Amino acid sequence: MKKIIFLAVFAIVSLSVYSYSIAGQNKDLQNALSVQYAKNISDASSKLRDLDVAVKKTLLFNEGEGDLEAREDIWRLSSDIQQSVASLPLDQRFSTTWMNYLGRLGKFSKEGDERTDPKEFHKVMDRASENIESLSDQWSIATADMASGNLSMAEWQDRLDGEKATFDWKGLSASIQQYTESDFPLTASESDALKKKELKHIKDPEVTKEEALNKFKKLFPDVSKQVIDTTDSKPGAAYPFYHIRFADQDSIGYIDVTQKGGHILSFLTERPAGPGTMELESVRARVETFLKDSGYTDVVYEEVRENDTAFHFVYTRVEKMHQAKVLSDTIQVKAAKEDGRILGLNAAEYIRKEQLKDQPMIKIDWKTFFHQNVKVNKQDLVYVENEHGIQRLAYALTVTLEENGQVGTYVVLVDTETKDVIRTEKQA
Repeated sequence: MKKIIFLAVFAIVSLSVYSYSIAGQNKDLQNALSVQYAKNISDASSKLRDLDVAVKKTLLFNEGEGDLEAREDIWRLSSDIQQSVASLPLDQRFSTTWMNYLGRLGKFSKEGDERTDPKEFHKVMDRASENIESLSDQWSIATADMASGNLSMAEWQDRLDGEKATFDWKGLSASIQQYTESDFPLTASESDALKKKELKHIKDPEVTKEEALNKFKKLFPDVSKQVIDTTDSKPGAAYPFYHIRFADQDSIGYIDVTQKGGHILSFLTERPAGPGTMELESVRARVETFLKDSGYTDVVYEEVRENDTAFHFVYTRVEKMHQAKVLSDTIQVKAAKEDGRILGLNAAEYIRKEQLKDQPMIKIDWKTFFHQNVKVNKQDLVYVENEHGIQRLAYALTVTLEENGQVGTYVVLVDTETKDVIRTEKQA
């Protein structure tokens, strides 16, 4: 009996010692990680200040290679800060946005002067100087108490978690996005290429070059008589497509057809614009017939804009599960007011097709959800991307509210499971 008691006591003591040892190791690892985070914060802060100085140095010279060292510093510091930022558990949207800005800044400093007029190069770096100075100030405020190395993992999480943090990481992310768009706007070709590269894997069977040409001729008989050439997308492209260029009498343009499935990725034709004489409904009927002939049978009309010569339509995919509109899956179509001919199409977002999941739909009493003065006029179902980039099923409500003698109209998107308000937009 004594032997059994001894063994039991020995096991308990051994387990306690083991647990204490493991807890101590975990604590040591957390402390080391906290110190590493603090070091990366300090490195990013210091190098961000150095980056600001390097950018300002490029503004000193008009000729020669006086700014060569500064441009090399920008390239190096941008890369170093990216490494520091990548190792921190920051808000994902902020981290991605900042990495993108730093990458474009570094690339521009190294290559921009070779490809850009000196005056334009100076303008870009002048704007970047102001933005980096502002970013440095905001970063200092956000990380003021993070460089000590004395924070616990829970404290780090509270400061860096995009949902719980006291600092507005989403606001800073939005600022950096504005910096990116103002300092280094995408060219039309870059934007088009980016959309094509972002397409998710297409599982449809491959079509031949001849089949792609036949589809082009069937859908656009008025401009497909004179094909200049048909080329494949560049080797290594994530989603190969056929690029068909054409010229026919007064029209010239191109069409891109995916090699898998033979979907129209984009289409554009340029021709002299005549006077706009057709009514909107007549043009819309032609556009919707064209979409059906092209195989886009699961879309509904969303909105239209217009200029002097053309209507610009937007159509949205409707999924089968809930008959909900998928706001991220759209097709844009440009049609001439003169005769209803299709002048342009972009179906990249539609072909990309968001991956959707079902979710619970709780019943919500809108009379208690909204203020008593708010009137719900319409309710639909949509899939919409939330702030984390996740597609969520939402109630789309059109509501009105009397505002100082006038009626304000809003569209409110409410998550069907969590009741979170994903987005509120005031209608013109």
